[in-house]
Amino acid sequence: MERPVTFTSCAQQIMGVLHLPERKPQTTFPTIAMLHGFTGHKAEAHRLFVHVARALCQQGFVVLRFDFRGSGDSAGEFEDMTASQEVSDTIAAIDFLEHQPEVDASKIGVIGLSLGGRIAVLTALEEPRIAFLVLYSAFLSTAPPQSDAGHAPLSQENLQCLQNGEAIHYARGYYIKHGFLDELAARVPLNLMGTLKIPTLIVHGNQDETVPVTDAYQGYTLIRDNHPRTHLYLVQGADHTYTLKEDTQEVIEVTKDWLASLSA
Repeated sequence: MERPVTFTSCAQQIMGVLHLPERKPQTTFPTIAMLHGFTGHKAEAHRLFVHVARALCQQGFVVLRFDFRGSGDSAGEFEDMTASQEVSDTIAAIDFLEHQPEVDASKIGVIGLSLGGRIAVLTALEEPRIAFLVLYSAFLSTAPPQSDAGHAPLSQENLQCLQNGEAIHYARGYYIKHGFLDELAARVPLNLMGTLKIPTLIVHGNQDETVPVTDAYQGYTLIRDNHPRTHLYLVQGADHTYTLKEDTQEVIEVTKDWLASLSA
């Protein structure tokens, strides 16, 4: 069963979809919150999150897909988005899930795509209720403060606008403020995640042109000895969002197999 849900983060409404397995009385399920990427939404590119969520629900997981504040159908403005805000939204999602009768609160994990993977790591570093992580194409490194995460360097005019507290056009009709770029430089997962002790699956396409595969290698190197179930998996020939059907299916299968191994 799938049902639309709402909850609040910092007094603003968040919109989501909750996927629920068939339930016998008094039974609860392991649960996953899915974190979309930069300029993404709860369905994600080519409905990647929909396909993953439905597959995992069939496997016996409760899955929550939701829009961060300022994205998709949720309240707020995208230009006010920062990593800290999205961490707050993720914690609010966990609070929401804990109160659902179908959820086993001791087995709540997070799947994050791209910037959502970064948010997953940052949240796990401060939120002990997260039991496991799955990182898809996770953006774990830093970007120069004067660069829009890999695009052309920001112009002097844009830099001045940011310094004045104004929003600038970033990409495809989305605007950002200085807080977003400042946090990219200030809160870098590769500088922080070595202390993560929970099982983590890192999935990355080796042809990803948005987030280099070196992010995956470096992140795995930092945490591979912290838990025996931590694993790195490369999807050969895949791009940033696993666009081809066979790549999406490979991501789904490796995720299902890894999650099954946690309870083996």
